[in-house]
Amino acid sequence: MSRESILATAAAENGTKESPKESNRTKYGKWYGLDGVKWCAIFVSFVYDHAGNPLEQIDSVHGYQACQSGYNFWKRKGRLTKDPQPADIVLYDWDGDGVCDHTGIFVRWIDAGKTKFEAWEGNTTQGNDSDGGEVMLRTRNRSTVRAFVSPLALENASPLNNNDVLERGDSGTDVVVLQKMLFDLHFKITVDGDFGPETENVVRQFQEKHHLAVTGKVTTELFGAIQEEVNQPRIADPKFTTGSYLRNGDAGSAVLAIQKALNKKGANPKLEENGVFQSATLSAVKEFQQQKGLEVDGIVGPLTFTALGINNTVAMVA
Repeated sequence: MSRESILATAAAENGTKESPKESNRTKYGKWYGLDGVKWCAIFVSFVYDHAGNPLEQIDSVHGYQACQSGYNFWKRKGRLTKDPQPADIVLYDWDGDGVCDHTGIFVRWIDAGKTKFEAWEGNTTQGNDSDGGEVMLRTRNRSTVRAFVSPLALENASPLNNNDVLERGDSGTDVVVLQKMLFDLHFKITVDGDFGPETENVVRQFQEKHHLAVTGKVTTELFGAIQEEVNQPRIADPKFTTGSYLRNGDAGSAVLAIQKALNKKGANPKLEENGVFQSATLSAVKEFQQQKGLEVDGIVGPLTFTALGINNTVAMVA
């Protein structure tokens, strides 16, 4: 099958709307097996499949449902391109925060300088780019693009195996970032940088909630799906520090050590030892600093570390 067939398949869907309005319910979701959710990526997956060029298994056997999953997958596979051809995939980042918000199918450049182009997109409309409920041919600026993708499906090659995962037994910065995102999504999880039974269980909960394969393992594509959910609605980016100071908003093993030390020093009420520096930890730090005659700023610096009996060279999360 050809690139032309992909564009023709997309064009045949022009004007298709979700029904009822604002329900995210479409024939594309029914085909994918996940109806009633945002469907721009599902639409692209549908078009490729029905044109005879099914996408690689990303979020599911049908392709991808989260834009960031697609980006992480294709970046790892070396499929990003700066010179898109008709029927390549486009991934958008509206606010430039590094997380993909929307996706479509590139059609053509419409100016000599290659600054504007046309793309077939699902779940869009004028005034609501990412959740507008309709299939349309949109004109876009290149400045809104996170990446163009020439997927493996266009080469009639077999998909590659996915061996790049975070799983039980792993530890380090990537695990901390994962745990902090899951914490921000209101899962009960300790941010300590160790991928143990608790983290595996929470990953399984996320996968089950989003109708993904329940493996307890985090591929780059699943990591992308988690990133995308954290980004919508927009919340403050998690902050991780590398110096000798910890403050409200930080996370990781050093924060966990502070919480444990404060509890041993009689924090009242007792802190939840979750590795995330939030309001309860901030209050406990200030109370402890006041008791010890230190500057009451809520920041755990060298003097507060010493008073807590913690070596402030403890590894921080980068």
